[in-house]
Amino acid sequence: MTVAHSRTVAHSRDPVVLIVPTRNEAGAIGAALRRVPRDIVDLMIVADGGSNDGTSVEARAAGARVIEAGRGYGRACLAGALEADAHAILVFMDGDGSDRAELIGDLVAPIIAGLEDFVIASRVRGQRAPGSMGLHQVFIGLAIGRLIELRYGIRYTDMCAFRAIRRRDLLALGLKEMTYGWNLEMQMRAAQARLRILEIPVPYDCRVAGQSKVSGHWWGTMRASGRLLATFLRIAMQRSALPALLSTALLMLACFAGMDSRAQEPAPAGVDLAAFAAKRFPQPVRAGDLIHRTVLQPTESRIVLGHVLRVVRFEDGNLKIVVKYGGALGLGGRDIAVPIDAMVLLGEELEILDFTPEQLREFPTYGGAGRALGADEVIHMGLAHPSH
Repeated sequence: MTVAHSRTVAHSRDPVVLIVPTRNEAGAIGAALRRVPRDIVDLMIVADGGSNDGTSVEARAAGARVIEAGRGYGRACLAGALEADAHAILVFMDGDGSDRAELIGDLVAPIIAGLEDFVIASRVRGQRAPGSMGLHQVFIGLAIGRLIELRYGIRYTDMCAFRAIRRRDLLALGLKEMTYGWNLEMQMRAAQARLRILEIPVPYDCRVAGQSKVSGHWWGTMRASGRLLATFLRIAMQRSALPALLSTALLMLACFAGMDSRAQEPAPAGVDLAAFAAKRFPQPVRAGDLIHRTVLQPTESRIVLGHVLRVVRFEDGNLKIVVKYGGALGLGGRDIAVPIDAMVLLGEELEILDFTPEQLREFPTYGGAGRALGADEVIHMGLAHPSH
């Protein structure tokens, strides 16, 4: 970090908040946090995804605020962002010690100076320690970066977790990927929004301890790759078709779509639905607001379930959302009715928190019972609005 950057950051009014998503990073998280320049970073938030190895204890001992975020990389990043001050500059970093925390000043200085809106580190362009990145990781980063350039005219060389952005700019992007697609969606949405983007080369080390959830296992790599491709296709095809290169990505996605879903895990027990949902429901939601929303599985899933068809009130007073379940990328399948108080609204998507994919497959086909609510009928969303 340069002296000029350190001075610029130190005199900033806006707080710099470091967000570190973790799951079982004991032995690494403490060392990673102790490298953080505390004259630059005002608050360290560790968003933990259900660690059972002492990660939280180590993080607190190193001076971090620890929050329970639930499973999912993107979900943890979002939870940390929501915890930060409204005017904060957010820095995201992995908790395995591979990122050089002492370089945080280089990431935030261009944002504080008003020169850039989004700064991302590139391991590919920097000096990498032997064994820190696999060739497949380098290739995927370069390949997807090339596709983004073809689509939006912005060139990335990596999807490194080490990045900085103002909180207000991040939330304005409306990110929806709660798992491995979070970083890629952020980069694509930033390009869509025409943010000023800067990629800087950084050195990259091997993880201090433990094993990567993605690159440490072949199935983790395959699952993450499938999620990245699905994320790219979903976002890139929203407004117009891609060039012929997209067909190659579609074929790759088809291969990944056949992966065994038994490796998925359900949402953790004991989730405080009221607290989680309250942050995402500033106002009561109308029935009509829910129609045509995309519905996600409650796990680190590859594809969406389908789309909301209607909101129905049954004779016993229960509200349910009828969704199209199954099929490829939400096409085909059958209609099922899911309890509305088991859902949380995330931007343009709904997330089902209480059901595993196995349970959803056992739902009976919806037969048309109940009364479909009109667009002007307000739904208080059960636990999402405990005060109503």
